[in-house]
Amino acid sequence: MASILVSSSEEYSGKSSICMGLGKIFQENTLKIGYMKPVGNLLIDVDGSLTDEDSEGIKRLLGIEDPAKYVTPIHLTDSLIDDALKGVEKDLDKRLSDAYSVISKDKDVIFVEGTGCIGGGSMYGLSDPEVASKLGIPMLLVTRFDSISAIDRILCDVRIVGDKATLTGVILNEVPRNMEDRVTEIVVPFLERKGIKVFGVIYEDHTLRSVFISEIVEDLHAEVLVAPDKLDQLVENYLVGAMEVGSAIKYFRRQPNSVVITGGDRADIQMAAIDSRVKCLILTGNMRPSGAVLASAEEAGIPVILVRGDTMNTIERMENLIGHAHIKQQVKLDRVTELLRNHLDINAIAESIGIELNE
Repeated sequence: MASILVSSSEEYSGKSSICMGLGKIFQENTLKIGYMKPVGNLLIDVDGSLTDEDSEGIKRLLGIEDPAKYVTPIHLTDSLIDDALKGVEKDLDKRLSDAYSVISKDKDVIFVEGTGCIGGGSMYGLSDPEVASKLGIPMLLVTRFDSISAIDRILCDVRIVGDKATLTGVILNEVPRNMEDRVTEIVVPFLERKGIKVFGVIYEDHTLRSVFISEIVEDLHAEVLVAPDKLDQLVENYLVGAMEVGSAIKYFRRQPNSVVITGGDRADIQMAAIDSRVKCLILTGNMRPSGAVLASAEEAGIPVILVRGDTMNTIERMENLIGHAHIKQQVKLDRVTELLRNHLDINAIAESIGIELNE
């Protein structure tokens, strides 16, 4: 049985996507996959029990049937943090090892997902390198390459890991297309001269950064006023309708696949957004639009959703949602798998943990 811990230099780097995509590819090679996220930090309630949102999504999409209490045995609650700071012994190491033993049974490969960034969990002895050491498994580092400063993060992370033999290599994720040549021709050779294996470079992808309108409705606790059958469309950007109408139309048309956020009392902006064929219209302040707006939106097939919060609060929620969306749908898993096949050395990753693939 082989295992690997997928860690990252920062939050929202794509760890869950990498675990999910590699898991799917390994499954297609007739390998039985297990998955763990030892410390759940995105806690949700499922049937009255606390669990982790990433874990639940990966379990569902990969068909993993292990109980949630073993997939995510430790929950990052305020109580856990307070006890760690006070020196209260929680026997977390035993909880970790017991869960790993259960998850490992009858599996070929176990993907262990780290929590937040590489050092997260240090206060209670469960940073990613500590988990890897306690379980005796190697690490794979995922870094969101948003700028050249990502190199510094990688080098610092290597020092945190300590033993270079523990780190199998890195994946450079979400690399901007305008940095493609610089990354492949200069950055990758630089890292490999430092003894850091680069398994691949994955570029920014609009599909993965986008969200379904249904996810927006769920996150904002919104009421759908029009076109409830159109919520399965993807949205890549959000726009704020707070200008005069002439400027708004030009603004909306320059940004396709967008949702427009505006006050419920701005009928002029609402009609401009509908005329510009935006993907969705979010009305804030719990102010219902006029019948004319709703009729126009229904005719155009554009969902109109109503939220209680004000515009600034809604913008903050959308900022957090777009670009940080969790993979919950098959279309995104398919896209992740395609990107990994095209841009990663999958065989090299498999070989680094003693697995031979058929492809």
